[in-house]
Amino acid sequence: MRLIGLLIAAAVAVWVYMDAKKRGYKTLSAVGWMLGVFLLMIVFLPLYLIMRPKQVKEVDILTPCKYCGKYFEGTPLYCPNCGHKVGGYSFKEE
Repeated sequence: MRLIGLLIAAAVAVWVYMDAKKRGYKTLSAVGWMLGVFLLMIVFLPLYLIMRPKQVKEVDILTPCKYCGKYFEGTPLYCPNCGHKVGGYSFKEE
């Protein structure tokens, strides 16, 4: 019976770790929440569920400009660094 309880606590703790990482917590904070939930679930799980950010942090995808090599985020029409056209449609090969 104790083994089942430990397995459930471990599974919930691993879920908390993965959820915390997905929501933007640093590794050390996520490990802290995981250990807290594993050792004292009745306190730390409700506390984590109340304190966690509501939205999942989106990962910014950086794209290098093929002209200057600097990275930019999103899909701009022109490179924010050098001004060359990097987005949209072009009928000629550059």
